[in-house]
Amino acid sequence: MEQIKKRLALAALLLAACGGSYKAPPSVPTVAMPSGAALRPFDPGSPSLARPAGMESYGGKVYVALANYDAGYTVRGPGLLGVLTPTTGALTTIDLAGSTEKGCLEPYWIRDSGGKLYVTCTGYKDFSDPVGKYLGTAIVEVDPGSNNLTRTAATPSLPSGPVSPSGLAITPTRIWFGDASSGNLYAVDRGSFTVVAGPIAIPCPSTGSYTTVSDVILVQGDLYAACSNDTGGVLSRLDANTGALKMKAEAGPIVAEFTETGDGRIAVISGADNKLRLVTIGASALTVVEAYTYGSKTSTLQDIHARNQFVFTAASGSNTVQKLDLTRTGAAMLVGEANVGIGAAPYNIVPLDDDQALVANQTSNTVVSVSSDCTGGKLCWTKP
Repeated sequence: MEQIKKRLALAALLLAACGGSYKAPPSVPTVAMPSGAALRPFDPGSPSLARPAGMESYGGKVYVALANYDAGYTVRGPGLLGVLTPTTGALTTIDLAGSTEKGCLEPYWIRDSGGKLYVTCTGYKDFSDPVGKYLGTAIVEVDPGSNNLTRTAATPSLPSGPVSPSGLAITPTRIWFGDASSGNLYAVDRGSFTVVAGPIAIPCPSTGSYTTVSDVILVQGDLYAACSNDTGGVLSRLDANTGALKMKAEAGPIVAEFTETGDGRIAVISGADNKLRLVTIGASALTVVEAYTYGSKTSTLQDIHARNQFVFTAASGSNTVQKLDLTRTGAAMLVGEANVGIGAAPYNIVPLDDDQALVANQTSNTVVSVSSDCTGGKLCWTKP
């Protein structure tokens, strides 16, 4: 009987750790991102702003990409990674730019794999250079145990311009990333940490004046990438070893980001038509359903993350974040919304449990907590 009790107790612990019953410790209401000298400006007389962007929850910490540019969108310092303890608000930074301080500029996406963190560095055009060279476009690896930058893979520079990485899909041997300036994919070998594949062209809209690969993820062993513009978007399922196309589906104009849901589907947010699409993965086709249309007051969808039956989204234009329940349909899917402040520009939202989420506000340079706990000045989900 004692053994049975122990097994039941262990099963309960595992269920709590993996399922919806887990409750994260309360986060502090708001944390100001670094400023001034803490941002290591290239020129102390030309300070920057932290500009928090992508986030990743890992090992009890939340890692925040700090783009480090000023009010005029000029990069003024090296790419940094904030290391935030949500329960206390304690914050330190990791310099991602290496000895030159320009090896990684304007970081954004963060993903973890094998005990390491991987970050995209969007890069920046050096207008002080007569040719206007781009600097700091790279994929970097960080050891969260030591809080150190461990490796940097500079992205290719092509006649048409530099490859500005967007999205990250990590396999046992490769790190796939998209090019924000084209419809191409590339891959970094995890052993040599150099770019070994690309450009690999993926399906893009047949109309429009530009194309961009907005995000790349790994779902159930396959690679998924989206190429879009303001006229349409195409989601592609690709071989994770070679990048070869397996199947594709329409995904809506200006695909901002997408994520795997708790039930194995893919949730896609499209900025141009303000829709959430759900993609069911079949053996021979991807089935896309327009599951939810955001209200007219919600604008500029930026980010989506999923946890269990919920998806969490951020809309920078309306300064709002949303919580949607995938077990519901239509307007009933929206079960919570919060305004994070006038002009805050929320760029990323990361759920800590099924209720509590952290939001990176790029213009107000803060990370704030949203939950159903409205005490102590905390932001609270508002029921529609």
